[in-house]
Amino acid sequence: MKKKKLNGLFLTNKKSFEAEKIRSIQVSLEFALITQKKKKILMFTSANKGEGKTLCISKIAQEAARQGKRVLLIDLDLHRPRLSKSLCGQNTKGLMNILREDGDLNDYVLSLNEDNLYLLPTGPLPPNPLEVISSDTLKELIAAISEDFDYVFIDTPPVRILSDSRVVATLCDGVIFVVKNGETKMQELKEAKEAISKTGTPIIGAILNGYTYNKKAKSSYVYY
Repeated sequence: MKKKKLNGLFLTNKKSFEAEKIRSIQVSLEFALITQKKKKILMFTSANKGEGKTLCISKIAQEAARQGKRVLLIDLDLHRPRLSKSLCGQNTKGLMNILREDGDLNDYVLSLNEDNLYLLPTGPLPPNPLEVISSDTLKELIAAISEDFDYVFIDTPPVRILSDSRVVATLCDGVIFVVKNGETKMQELKEAKEAISKTGTPIIGAILNGYTYNKKAKSSYVYY
């Protein structure tokens, strides 16, 4: 597998306040899934764009990998694949190549510069994203991939903007919402939640992104 260096989507300082908060989220996720051992394929989404979904999924995957879990990130945002572009550039092969060519998975999964952390980028963007996402081939591929990893984290488009996420949810064991503090309206979140609930896939939880802690809270953590 090819090695890819981590970038600004990931944490560099393990002792930072942000790193501790990410660690807390990852531990909460472990507890949420502890009685549901088969739930390992998780979709990360949001109600709207710009809520920090890709940042959150990257950092939580990194922390899970640091805790000894074998984690695969799959970029299934076939419209704005930020995860793939930021780590691989424009022309990297990936998921679409596997689906089109029936190629070997190991030729396209990238080993990131963090033990136990891997990425399957989108590859060339298709003209018909929803058709690709709805295919039995993708469903079978994700099910097969999950056998080799403790977690499969899937990055998807916002629920209220595109219908892709609702289809992807049916391929997953659970859904995690990323909510931007002070920006996501309650009605928007409610609409997104209802849309996912109709798929029958359970919502594991939500992450509040962008909350600003005061200096006292941060200094208390440092003291502790």
